[in-house]
Amino acid sequence: MAPVQERSRCFNFSAGPAMLPDLVLDKIVGELGDYDGLGMSILEMGHRDAGGPVQEVLQEATDCVRHILGVPSNYAVIWQQGGAHGQFAAVPLNLLRDKTQADYVDTGVWSRRAMNEARKFCTVRVCAELREEGGRLEVPPVSEWNLSDESAYDLDLGDRLLVADFTSTLLSRPVNISRYAALYCSAGKNLGPAGVCLVVVRRDLLDFALPQTPMVLHWKAAAETSPIPSLANTPPVFSIFACGHVLKGLRRSFGDVGTLDNVKRRTQRRASAVYKIIDESNGFYINKVASAVRSQTTICFTFGRDATVQRQWTGSITDTVKPTDLEEVCFEAHCLDIAADLRGFMREAKQRRMNGLAGHPAFGGIRICLYNGLPDEAVDEVLRLLRDFAVAESGGLEKICNCKVITCLDTCSRSIKAIKEEHPTASPTRSCLEHNLRPMPVL
Repeated sequence: MAPVQERSRCFNFSAGPAMLPDLVLDKIVGELGDYDGLGMSILEMGHRDAGGPVQEVLQEATDCVRHILGVPSNYAVIWQQGGAHGQFAAVPLNLLRDKTQADYVDTGVWSRRAMNEARKFCTVRVCAELREEGGRLEVPPVSEWNLSDESAYDLDLGDRLLVADFTSTLLSRPVNISRYAALYCSAGKNLGPAGVCLVVVRRDLLDFALPQTPMVLHWKAAAETSPIPSLANTPPVFSIFACGHVLKGLRRSFGDVGTLDNVKRRTQRRASAVYKIIDESNGFYINKVASAVRSQTTICFTFGRDATVQRQWTGSITDTVKPTDLEEVCFEAHCLDIAADLRGFMREAKQRRMNGLAGHPAFGGIRICLYNGLPDEAVDEVLRLLRDFAVAESGGLEKICNCKVITCLDTCSRSIKAIKEEHPTASPTRSCLEHNLRPMPVL
């Protein structure tokens, strides 16, 4: 089989599993069938062999985490199954001690999922939540947070404990680990393939766990196994093996010293280029998040004419983005070349070998994830796509049918039924296909 970097690969912008670097995939493929010349796959080897290959893989990955993140010696680094969803439960189970409530900051879908899981074990207080100021979403300043002295963990003030979900941002910038009681990161973004969750926790907190904490989520049980941590149960060897290669690849690509400073500069440069097009599109693309709290790795936006649409989401992680009525009419009308049509955008992205740009089912629109494994040429390509689809400043959204009975804007702005009532002889679902369109200029 030809090396990955010699084969044609699509650009994967998915929120997870995210794209892995070609060289990392080649390393994984090269070692998977015969690890270190032993005639066996690492997937076939036992984790109980003291000093054996599996324990070496776990130790190397752990050492890389400590080196890259600068993890202090008074913190344990462990690998657990269950992803971030597992840690939604693990956090209260491991940190409540004799408390019965915890403070949470509600920043959206994933913090609400964490809160819902925590409610099984304690009272959840929302001490702060996103608010809209001047048409932008922002997190209130810490001085305005409604913190409780009775909560087990929240902001790091006094003896309070700060816990953070770093799933989407770890390894995109330096982190002051000492600020946190614990942080966790599910693989599938910057860390590697899905199947494992990295946890970094202060050692003096390992005795805070509730008695009923399951062993597979018990931080102390994982941190204190011998001869190395993370052997409380059979570890997810392949995921950790792959994460180790990702971590070593970061050190090769971005330097062994100041690795995350270099990654941060690249991350900010790429994110700034995407946000610049969104912000300068005169409302064609809309991102409502205040610049101070915008994600540098996960960029979400909607099309301007869908700005007021409220989507319904069941909460299932298998849900896909359901088109709005506006988008559905465009699709039925074969308006796939209309810039603001979600399906048209996705169709064009597919033709350009781009994958995973559909937005979150709760919000729709487009989601561009700029994780480390995505090459710069992929970012250049998505920037071209955004420019090609943006309508010129003075152009408006419509492309006018020469029949002068219906414009594509009419078809996409009102229901087909309403248009047919006004124009009984017209066929709006075929208008874009049957009539020669005069497109407005694009950027």
